[in-house]
Amino acid sequence: MSEITSEVIFKKENGESVSLLEKYVGLHSRAEGMLTINFRTPEAEMNDLKEFFESFQSDQIVKVDIGGTGDIDCSFKGMSPILPQTDNAGFPYFTLSVTLQDINKMKAYNESPGCGCG
Repeated sequence: MSEITSEVIFKKENGESVSLLEKYVGLHSRAEGMLTINFRTPEAEMNDLKEFFESFQSDQIVKVDIGGTGDIDCSFKGMSPILPQTDNAGFPYFTLSVTLQDINKMKAYNESPGCGCG
């Protein structure tokens, strides 16, 4: 039995990936399998994220592996501008939000119910 790691990995279909410690990543699940991923990172990590995500086209596949639990296939929906911030101690950090849609949950929402009422 393997342990859950403290790493979140985002992967492109071509094998390119970017990984971050989970402390820099906030996941928010919304209706119809939509996921908002909020990043709050130092500048070096944000540069890696920007380079990784800015090449995505809408609906392109991105795989997300949270803590080594396996890939979740998602459809890329968009990203926010990167915003510079400063914490209470005066240290700079950057924020970015990326919106994805879990493909398996998206299919479940789009299937008609088996009752003949859909």
